[in-house]
Amino acid sequence: MEPKIVCGSLLSIGNELLLGDILDTNAHHIARELRVHGFRLRRVVTVEDEEDEIARYLLDLLDRSDFVIITGGLGPTDDDRTRQAVAGALGRPLTGNREHLERLHRRVERKGIPWSEHTGRLACFPEGAVHMAPELPMAGFFLEHRGVPCYFLPGVPHEMETLLARKVIPDLDRRFPGRPIYVKRVLRVQELVESEINRRLASLEPPSPGIEIGYLPQIGENWVTILVRGTDLDDVTSRLTEIEERVVALLGPQYVSGSEDEPMELTVGRLLSGRRWKLAAAESCTGGLLARRVTAVPGASDYFERGFVTYSNEAKVELLGVFRSLLDEHGAVSAATAEAMARGARESAGVDVAVSITGIAGPTGGSAEKPVGTVFMACSTVRETVVRKHLFWGGRTQIQERAAHAALVLLWRVLLG
Repeated sequence: MEPKIVCGSLLSIGNELLLGDILDTNAHHIARELRVHGFRLRRVVTVEDEEDEIARYLLDLLDRSDFVIITGGLGPTDDDRTRQAVAGALGRPLTGNREHLERLHRRVERKGIPWSEHTGRLACFPEGAVHMAPELPMAGFFLEHRGVPCYFLPGVPHEMETLLARKVIPDLDRRFPGRPIYVKRVLRVQELVESEINRRLASLEPPSPGIEIGYLPQIGENWVTILVRGTDLDDVTSRLTEIEERVVALLGPQYVSGSEDEPMELTVGRLLSGRRWKLAAAESCTGGLLARRVTAVPGASDYFERGFVTYSNEAKVELLGVFRSLLDEHGAVSAATAEAMARGARESAGVDVAVSITGIAGPTGGSAEKPVGTVFMACSTVRETVVRKHLFWGGRTQIQERAAHAALVLLWRVLLG
């Protein structure tokens, strides 16, 4: 008999989340950590700093969850209203915790900060709640309501992460010992659009119970996710390997560059290291983004020699040896210029392979013949120089990111031979 799937809910509180002032990285971290430890989030709800809204959604989630995690609104300022909302919603009046109040006094005194009424609010909790980590200088409390454990965490990411790891996960482990095991794999797919990926996997037999396949579009690539659920780690891992092999075979191994923790810059880095090749980059519209991605990998100094950011025509002529007559005839954004840039970078740096990018990132500069998003790139070795043309969509940043990624894919193809 399959164990009960333990599903919780997350309630994120804060006007700053709904106004777009900050990204809710807490939700991503919590969902990932829960899944790694055998739990699932069934709902994620974000509400503003209003007591009625917090109370309404908290009551709703309590009725439909094995556990609830709440983040935000625990500070000392007037817009931190989680405590009051919980007290009203659950009929648990706020009460002061003498021991915590004394700890707060000592901490404030050590820091030389004047005591205020607002600071004292941090020692007030809904009746029956307990401070989650009195030994740590951060907010956070726990209470159980009608059998449902509720974890109230600060919205500050590093504080939330600390309490999640030290308090929440261990407590959930203790409360729900018979939960399933989850193992997930993400495959990075290059040069196949999402609809084509779906078409190729359509012949895959319907996954057996406990197997989920999903699709996640990313900048420049698509991800296929495989999630396997079971009770025995060896069995789950074996089933994951089997389904992964079938997925790769249906997509075509030549389109799968690696897994979730293997970005394209790591993949090409390994190939360059294996060949003992040196790489140079010549960039125009991406302004060094390609070199930035390559050098983000530890140990990149073993294979990355140098980068040229040749934004102007003069730079292309002076640093890469591109003929001015070629630029006059074909323009800076052209196949001929991309080819000359790559060859010039390789010869100037004395390396085995070089990649170039030149294009129109926008929002201005486009034409009917070469609209915004037109990008040419080339990869040059002693044997050959391969040129590609792309028309990317999106804003300036998206076009630059897509161009840098496509250049890495081109390098990957050349290195695979």
